[in-house]
Amino acid sequence: MKTRSIITALLLLFAIGSGLKGQFSLSGEYRPRTEFRHGFQSLMGPDDDAAFFISQRTRLNLGATREDYSFGFSLQDVRVWGEVPQLNRSDALSSVHEAWGEVRLSETVNLKAGRQEIVYDNARIFGNVDWAQQGRSHDAAVLKWQSSANTRLHAGFAFNQDRERRTGTFYPLTNYKTFQYLWLNRNAEPVTWSLLMLNTGYQNTPGNVAFSLTTGGRFVYSPGPGSLSGSAYLQAGDDPTGLALLAWYLAMEYAHQLNEEITLSGGFEVLSGTDEPDMATRTRNNSFTPLFGTNHAFNGHMDYFYVGNHLNDVGLIDFYGGMNFRRERWSAGFRLHAFISEGEILIAGGGGEGERQYLGTEIDIFAGYDLFEHATVRAGYSQMFATEAMERLKGGSSDEINNFVWLMLVLRPSFLN
Repeated sequence: MKTRSIITALLLLFAIGSGLKGQFSLSGEYRPRTEFRHGFQSLMGPDDDAAFFISQRTRLNLGATREDYSFGFSLQDVRVWGEVPQLNRSDALSSVHEAWGEVRLSETVNLKAGRQEIVYDNARIFGNVDWAQQGRSHDAAVLKWQSSANTRLHAGFAFNQDRERRTGTFYPLTNYKTFQYLWLNRNAEPVTWSLLMLNTGYQNTPGNVAFSLTTGGRFVYSPGPGSLSGSAYLQAGDDPTGLALLAWYLAMEYAHQLNEEITLSGGFEVLSGTDEPDMATRTRNNSFTPLFGTNHAFNGHMDYFYVGNHLNDVGLIDFYGGMNFRRERWSAGFRLHAFISEGEILIAGGGGEGERQYLGTEIDIFAGYDLFEHATVRAGYSQMFATEAMERLKGGSSDEINNFVWLMLVLRPSFLN
């Protein structure tokens, strides 16, 4: 009944929007993805069976824009084929991904409030996690200022509650309770740079909120066919459990466009970690958390690190290199990762001693083909060549073949614009 009411409202808005002469848009997305997982996120054990399934995301996106305001709404349904019985009457798999309004306060200042995607820079700290079928969105207010000289300043605020309350503000969910941030961006070719200051609070106990401050920035220098980029962040304060936090992040990448079709890239990324021998008695957390980033895009497509896992652990050093190819309707590429623990891992039979250890190598191969303007087929193959150190860290067996195969159709029709 709830979903039917939403669809009825959208159809009504569609009818109204047909007379707005270009100020109204209605689009969709249909994205089924088939996955074969044999060592995805963690190594396979000798007795483990591979996983195989088809998941699906369906979205209906509505937008309206006028001179002094804009509005966005996105209804999505995310499910695994077979998850719901055939004679099903209702389910809880549909949700509102975005529902926001943005008003123009002056020539240079806008205010956007409501459920919205927040994406900055290369999506390492703030991203929409588009690989995940459900994606990520925030209930937040963002004040935006932009000058005519390509300088932008955003101030964001969020305060979460699980329901309307008569007294108190205790927040029992594992989500953050509140955040406040400032993001400053300057585009002065050939250099683009940005600074971020993010204060995040998690409900620790009924009477306490643990706050951590993430500060840092990113730059991109693009003088010609080559592009050099780098990022650095520092985290301090308390982690969600209330333990003192001091962690850091550093990354650098160089990409070079050989011609119109081929781009080569390589770099490294370091996320600080906590030494395993110190974890039982530690008084400080030294593990960096990339918070709301699109982590699937960074440390391998098999998601061994920072995709719902590897948090408050030994950290990571990731050396990588790869190639991207694009010609007409075809695209393809590969990326090779070499993973090393940033913190110390316990040495097998070492009497409680630890050392920084090599974890393994992952290769990701991917390709795509544009069927027509609004439809693309994408596919990928990944394999992890793990070490015994990865076994001790993740479990499973490095002797098993650990691989991941996926095939996805992306259809994004435009119904009205």
